Amino acid sequence: MTDSSEILRLLITERDRYILEAADIERRLSLIKNQVNTLEALLSGYVQEDQMYQSVGRLSNLSSTQALLQESTRQVPQNQEISPPSTTTKASVFGDVDVSDIPKLAITRKPGALVLLPEYRDYSILNAVLILMRRHPETHMHVDAIIRDLYGDGLDAKEFKMAKATVSKMLSTGTQQGVWYRVLHTQGMYTLNYEKGVTTRAVKKMR
Repeated sequence: MTDSSEILRLLITERDRYILEAADIERRLSLIKNQVNTLEALLSGYVQEDQMYQSVGRLSNLSSTQALLQESTRQVPQNQEISPPSTTTKASVFGDVDVSDIPKLAITRKPGALVLLPEYRDYSILNAVLILMRRHPETHMHVDAIIRDLYGDGLDAKEFKMAKATVSKMLSTGTQQGVWYRVLHTQGMYTLNYEKGVTTRAVKKMR
């Protein structure tokens, strides 16, 4: 009888141990799945932009505006006629600035990517930032304010973090191309125009 009780106690202890281990494994698996989902969401924000700017090195001898225009043209099939820039865009959407030289996306964004506000939706993130800065050429703009202006105020904490990763990458790309400038002695501040002693200079490209 004593042996039976001891065996029963050992079996119960062993069962409880496995139950605890199973619960711990489930918790860790759930955490891993959440991390994977977060990383996939972040990656989706980069994929389309990387496709737009993967040949930046070959365009280093062109001006920043010419580089963006050439990259957009490259993605259009050669047998497809390229329409001239629309003259209505300036008046209908961005009445305060001229955006006729800024190309729209030649590809569609990946499903699940964060959606920009309607007036910026047809542009890459980098070009959307450029349009925003042209509308406020004398303003020192913080990355958080840029995100709100591009995406609106409806992002939750997770979406805001994803947007910040994407926009920050594009801000760095634009700075390297000389499209805009980073404000010295600040964190995450950028402006359209160069200011001596206030902003960084454009990064010199290797020849």
